[in-house]
Amino acid sequence: MPRPPLVTVVLVSFVLAAPASAHVGATPPFLAAGSSDTIHLDVPNERDEPMTGFTVTVPEGFEIVHAHPVEGWDETFDHSTATWTGGTLALGSSATFGFELQATSVPGVVELKATQRYDGGAVVRWPVSFVVTPATETPSHNLALVVVVGLLGLLVIAAVAAIAWRRHSGPLQEK
Repeated sequence: MPRPPLVTVVLVSFVLAAPASAHVGATPPFLAAGSSDTIHLDVPNERDEPMTGFTVTVPEGFEIVHAHPVEGWDETFDHSTATWTGGTLALGSSATFGFELQATSVPGVVELKATQRYDGGAVVRWPVSFVVTPATETPSHNLALVVVVGLLGLLVIAAVAAIAWRRHSGPLQEK
């Protein structure tokens, strides 16, 4: 039986492992160097007490241009930090906090810092991995990226479907 290419195995493992390891996740998880976009952070409350504050801090090479309002929360921001206070988030609930981010850094993987504050004074910090991609110069570069990402997505879907089908149907020797 042929073995899947190593690249396929690595990509599938990254896609399947990412949701399990991240408690605060960024969407989209990337930004082209020299551009800006709205980034949304999905923030769950995994503690037994209400979350009463959330802060995201960006490293050098980034600038927060705007913090988006979230119903029930008050937002403030400066160039490197956005903070939401005045609201509450119950156990098992999640909220999405958005901000406009501009990347002036060079391409590579960086870490945003997310901080959750709780009613009893507890503070929980999460690293949020974020990728700065090379700057695009023409719309055709964006199209090429979309095609590549789309093909990788189809490959992951096909691999997961094949694994599920094999588990469901069992080995040929048993038939």
